[in-house]
Amino acid sequence: MQNQVRASIAVLAVVAVAVAAWIGARSGLVAGLGTGVVALGLVAAYGWWSLRGGRHTPWAEARGSVRDGHAVVLWKPGCRYCERLLRALGADERVTWVNVWRDPDANQAVRDLNGGDEYTPTVLVGSAVLRNPTAEEVVAHLG
Repeated sequence: MQNQVRASIAVLAVVAVAVAAWIGARSGLVAGLGTGVVALGLVAAYGWWSLRGGRHTPWAEARGSVRDGHAVVLWKPGCRYCERLLRALGADERVTWVNVWRDPDANQAVRDLNGGDEYTPTVLVGSAVLRNPTAEEVVAHLG
C-alpha cells in the first residue's frame, strides 16, 4: 500500500511540474514558479500525511490481545476516520493500534475481515468486529 502512495506522489509531482511549466510559458516565469512552489508544497503535505508512521503494534503480537475488554484497531495513515478514533481513544490502555500499511499480516487480516477490502478502521473487541465505529461504540463494547 505504501508503494501505491509513493507512486501517486510521484505522479502528482510530475503533474505539478508540468502545470507550473505550462503556466510559466503562458503567464511568465514568476507565475510559473509560484504555481510550482504551491503545487509541490501540496504534494509534500499529501505525502507526509499519507506516509507518517503513527502507533503500531505488530499483528503477530496484537492478535493475542483480541478479547473482551480490550480492542485492537486496524488502521492506516491518511484515513480521517482512523485519525478521529485515535484522537478520541489514543490514551486508552485498553486499545492496541495496528498499522495495516506497516504489517502485511495485518493488511491480510483486515482484508479477510472485510470481504477483501482494506476497510479502516476495523476494530476487534472479543468476538465483535466493528467497522468505522465511533469512539463511543468502541467504549461501549469495551464495557
